Amino acid sequence: MLPSLKNLTYLLALKKHLHFSKAAKACFVSQSTLSAGINKLEQDLNVQLVERTNKYVLFTPIGVRIAKYAQDVMFSMQDLIGVADLDFFNSTIKIGIIPTIAAYLLPEFVAKVKQNYPKLKLVIIEDTSANLLLKVAQLEIDFAIFAFPFEERENIIQKRIFEDKLYLVKHQNGQNNELLLLEQGHCLRSHILDNDNIDKTKVSEYTCASLETLVIMINMEIGVSFLPKIVIDSGILDKYPELIIDKNQVVLSRDIGIIYRKNTPNEDGILTLSLFLR
Repeated sequence: MLPSLKNLTYLLALKKHLHFSKAAKACFVSQSTLSAGINKLEQDLNVQLVERTNKYVLFTPIGVRIAKYAQDVMFSMQDLIGVADLDFFNSTIKIGIIPTIAAYLLPEFVAKVKQNYPKLKLVIIEDTSANLLLKVAQLEIDFAIFAFPFEERENIIQKRIFEDKLYLVKHQNGQNNELLLLEQGHCLRSHILDNDNIDKTKVSEYTCASLETLVIMINMEIGVSFLPKIVIDSGILDKYPELIIDKNQVVLSRDIGIIYRKNTPNEDGILTLSLFLR
């Protein structure tokens, strides 16, 4: 039989006070009731949790371990109650986002969220895909704005929102066709290299930490690169009139969407917010 939360509460009180009378008083029950609860807990678990004498209460080694797990259970119950009582759109949520999306989607996304849900507070965390995936899995953030394809993981839901095309950008002189890419860790690099139409022998030895630096290097005629449509639409090429989109080259694409942990109680709210990415 599963132990009751009431008896786990009695055990934690006894662990804190190490005295039956004081523990019973803290739980607003009689000493006999608390003692009976501890006995029942020992029966349910089939272990001795405490040693009783007239002078003291001593927890057994297994009793110490059970008390620790009992505390974790009670914390989880408090979280459950908190989620049930809290209106998602009147709370604080943490959203992860990858660097190749952040500057180009966040302004409009945040503006739409604030307009529709003014009481919702957003905490934005910018990081690589791998790190954000770990944060979602460990419930450190509520969801992350992602670029796909990305390897699917157990207990992680992927929701695609829209397609983002990738266009080859080059200098109008067209002298250097080496392919410039972001450094390792950026999923955009993988999205480009994973395409069968890409000649891997033309990948430049130079790498960039940001899309802005990538555009500068293209303008310096160090190479060419594929840029996402949302980045081009943001005006990143406006300061570089000699840069052009090569319409004769193949157009690649990625999908933009979100990831979140399976069975999260906030799924409906997360999906509602994701629509503002369109």
